Amino acid sequence: MNRVICMSPHSGSCDYLTARVADKTGFVRIFLRSLGFSPCNGCGGCGGGNGCVYDDAASRLLEDIRRGGKTLFVTPLYFCNFPACAKAFLDRAQAYWEKREKCPSQFYLLAVGGQGEENNFSSAYLTFRAFCIAMGADFAGAKYIGGVESGKDVKESDISEVFGMIL
Repeated sequence: MNRVICMSPHSGSCDYLTARVADKTGFVRIFLRSLGFSPCNGCGGCGGGNGCVYDDAASRLLEDIRRGGKTLFVTPLYFCNFPACAKAFLDRAQAYWEKREKCPSQFYLLAVGGQGEENNFSSAYLTFRAFCIAMGADFAGAKYIGGVESGKDVKESDISEVFGMIL
């Protein structure tokens, strides 16, 4: 199954992009903000490949995206990185790092931000690459769209590039 995960804590440009992708591709829409989950608390319970001590929506979603298919993560950037709710989700991949297992999934990142400079994306890019490694998934591509405060700021050429990346 292919999916697009909106990682924004609020409705806005990421919802718009999530809808555009899902409508064109048939990817299943998932909104991280609608899931109830706990952040990693560093308890060490996952050590030795035991899995996360939490059995919640994050655990179930992480298991699902490891089963295969393509997953596009759509996120705004806050201070050059993921918003807190998204970072809390990504941190839960620690349990999979402990297992050190490959999975057949392909992960893509689409980040948007108000600032136009490409270097505003570098921190999020590195965080996402680490997430892919921890999950044992293939990092399949990433795109940053700057100058975006709302969906109307997204250019059709940017959306075409996203489709070119994931299809």
